[in-house]
Amino acid sequence: MIIRAAIIMLSLVGLGDAIYFTFAYYGRVRKAAWVPTILCAREGSNCVTVVQTPWARVFGVPNSLLGIVYYLTLAAWALMGPRVDLQLAGAVVPLRWFFLAASGVTVLLGSYLIYALLRKLHTHCPLCYLAHGINAVLLGLLFLFR
Repeated sequence: MIIRAAIIMLSLVGLGDAIYFTFAYYGRVRKAAWVPTILCAREGSNCVTVVQTPWARVFGVPNSLLGIVYYLTLAAWALMGPRVDLQLAGAVVPLRWFFLAASGVTVLLGSYLIYALLRKLHTHCPLCYLAHGINAVLLGLLFLFR
């Protein structure tokens, strides 16, 4: 029960982060006076710089949009329980394996993106680090969620 609650909570925090980055990607929070400095989505900030790079998109889609889908489906699945499976062409596919694979991909991609931020862009983005940290913890929790 604790693992399920942690997955749901982290998914919701990740969802908030992904929604925020989606707004930043589409230029909806750049000049907003209400945006705290720590969120850094202001003109010329590191976060805005990050969302404007080619690394901010996978398959032409903003990473944050993929994150929204990932976090929403992961939270919904965790709410339903780990034994929920998917029926595909008469075969039963455990959704747990799907989410483990998706989570593994997010951690691998996140590792590369952190490398790109630190080595190639020479910048730091606290919200990026938060998202990648959440993804790493979620991967660990998914191994335990049964």
